Amino acid sequence: MNVFGSMTFLAQQIETQPGWFVGPIARVFGHITSLLFDLVYLLGPSHSLGLTIVLMTIIFRLCVMPLNIKAQKSMAKMRLIKPELDKIQAKYGNSKDPEIVKKMNAEKQVLMQKHDANPLKGCFPMLLQMPLFIGLNFIMRQAFLYISQLRNLYEDLARAIQQVPYFHNIIAPPGLNAAGHASLPPEHANAMRLIPSSLLENGAEFQALIDRGYSVDAARAQVGEFIDLAVPIDLARILHRFTPENWAWLQTQIPEYYWESIAQLNDLRMSIETFLGLSMVEAAGLTWPQIILPVLTVVTMFMSSWLMQQRQADPNADDKTKLQQKIMLFMMPLIIGFVTISLPGGVALFWITSQVFIFVQDFILMKKDGIPINLPFMKKE
Repeated sequence: MNVFGSMTFLAQQIETQPGWFVGPIARVFGHITSLLFDLVYLLGPSHSLGLTIVLMTIIFRLCVMPLNIKAQKSMAKMRLIKPELDKIQAKYGNSKDPEIVKKMNAEKQVLMQKHDANPLKGCFPMLLQMPLFIGLNFIMRQAFLYISQLRNLYEDLARAIQQVPYFHNIIAPPGLNAAGHASLPPEHANAMRLIPSSLLENGAEFQALIDRGYSVDAARAQVGEFIDLAVPIDLARILHRFTPENWAWLQTQIPEYYWESIAQLNDLRMSIETFLGLSMVEAAGLTWPQIILPVLTVVTMFMSSWLMQQRQADPNADDKTKLQQKIMLFMMPLIIGFVTISLPGGVALFWITSQVFIFVQDFILMKKDGIPINLPFMKKE
């Protein structure tokens, strides 16, 4: 019996287990995401994954809002005392003498403590969101592994496909070499051609151990993770990476009698994983309509950054500083938007929701503090 013949290893686009750094972060936020998803799902399955991300982002932003406001006040104080800091700098000059530098820094520190100003406070809220950003990125790549209800749905979908006679040959056609796999049309739902070289080596090692008399469990433990198509959750990891084109092709290969139950489960899956017609688990990408997500990321970040610059405007800033601020105003949204192209849609939605929240927050605070608001679409006050 060829045990390896009934198995296929993890495809390249299937995420492997997270490492020691990302793993704990993903697990913590995975539990939170699953709990919030259960609450949202009570309202109905449609758009539930996207609404979960929006809700989680708002809760996170509300939690860090006091810190964010405090950080902005500290930065405002830094701008007020900047002339005095410049005087201290001029007093000691550009000396490299350690003792002189030490005295200068000590005098600056006393001044900042007197006015309760700290330049590092402005970075703290940004650092706080990084664990959530990292964890959410990994969760959205394998949402069904962290959200229990979605996991159950994928397992049911896998079981429905396993009822199809010779489903192994459809998912992983036998007898194809690398060239044969490469010649298949892109819509072909073939997992085998996506196996990375490192996991192919694991496959060869696994088969060698089986041939030497190892049990399946012992060989599995030694070579690491792989997927057994007969195990629902393993098959689900392959199905999770299918594109709409893959599903359409798969329908042509499965008899209508079996496809009816598969289609019902797949429709439910799509209603959960899409938000306003946009996939939360697929990469944002550059194709329509997914490209809307990177575009909205750029627009919302630009608007929130524009408003933040208005709030933190330094009237004493020199021309060089103002030029740098303008460059950052346009470059950062473009950079983040470019990065978003390769990230899951759910991560882009998190970023968009965050920027909208920050914009509304700063708008209200500026109105409250009587700070003039000059935006591109508004008349100057």
